[in-house]
Amino acid sequence: MTKKILVIFNMQIGDYEHSDQYIFDKIKSEWGYCKEFWGISKKDELKENVFWDDQMLNAISVYSEQEITNEQAKTLKQLSLA
Repeated sequence: MTKKILVIFNMQIGDYEHSDQYIFDKIKSEWGYCKEFWGISKKDELKENVFWDDQMLNAISVYSEQEITNEQAKTLKQLSLA
């Protein structure tokens, strides 16, 4: 059975903290998840596993990652939660 990876991100956008989630098709490094999710082109770390965006104005990190089934991924997408 194929698994999906549900990743929850922490983001610092200006003065605001925000979280978001995305479903990936395969396991990646924390940098790999952040790079794909935000479209970051260069790896600039604010601190360990916390990455700047390309303008070095906002930061993103992986809060958690969890393997889920295709059925769970489908349900989350139907509910607009991922």
